[in-house]
Amino acid sequence: MRVLVFSDSHGDVSGMEKAIAAVNGFDAIIHLGDIERDVRWLEKNYGQYPLYAVLGNNDFYGGRPAEAEIELDGVRLFLCHGHTRGVRRGHEGLISGAKARGCSAALYGHTHVPEDTVEDGILIFNPGSCSRPMSGQPTFGILEIEGGKCGSVVVDWII
Repeated sequence: MRVLVFSDSHGDVSGMEKAIAAVNGFDAIIHLGDIERDVRWLEKNYGQYPLYAVLGNNDFYGGRPAEAEIELDGVRLFLCHGHTRGVRRGHEGLISGAKARGCSAALYGHTHVPEDTVEDGILIFNPGSCSRPMSGQPTFGILEIEGGKCGSVVVDWII
């Protein structure tokens, strides 16, 4: 199973649109917050794919949760934007949130900086920002889930 992961699109869907067009085959989409109307755009234009989303610190409506856990192909994923978990100060909040929910991975956004690491047995994954990167190029993520195991990669490209 291949999952596209976006965060921090901030009202500019062009990066997501280009990433979706560039990826050859995927099975689901995750959006980790900021901005809710971009998630509605994904629902409208790519509604044939399962979509999982959480609210970010700039999302004040939408009825989605701030945090969620999902299971895809036998892998439990903890989703959050990160602002409520103190991600700018470290990973402790992400790790505790993932472990409390029985998840093997914690996906977050908020910092606009991509990250792909394992800490205390938990995959820590941030796809960066697909429209407003802190430095460098816009980025998005791809999760590859197979046989109950999850691998990940951050993809950057020139827009």
